[in-house]
Amino acid sequence: MLRLLLAGSALVALALPAAAGSSMVRPTLTAKVTATSVTLTRQDGIRVRTLQPNAYRIVVRDRTTAQNFHLVGPSLNLRTKIATKTTATWLVDLTPGDYSYRSDRNKHLRGSFVVAGVPPA
Repeated sequence: MLRLLLAGSALVALALPAAAGSSMVRPTLTAKVTATSVTLTRQDGIRVRTLQPNAYRIVVRDRTTAQNFHLVGPSLNLRTKIATKTTATWLVDLTPGDYSYRSDRNKHLRGSFVVAGVPPA
């Protein structure tokens, strides 16, 4: 029994550093589109204003056929369709620069953020 416990502990100890240091984990941002708003937030619900250069997962929850989500930045131009409710997942590499997001149908529904700094090690 003791031998099994020790073997199991060794396997867990070997697995933890690999999982903790995995470069495959992308921070997730959430874009929400309603008939009256377009937002981009971090996992903690705070609106995105600045980010570090990195690979990100953006989950777009477009809940209306009246608007869309359009993200524009350096070498980036992604959008959902206006006439379709959808949930999309985009895997993007955000590089330093200015980014904006908006609805293509309503010029008042928009936001922006800056990517600055150095990528994480």
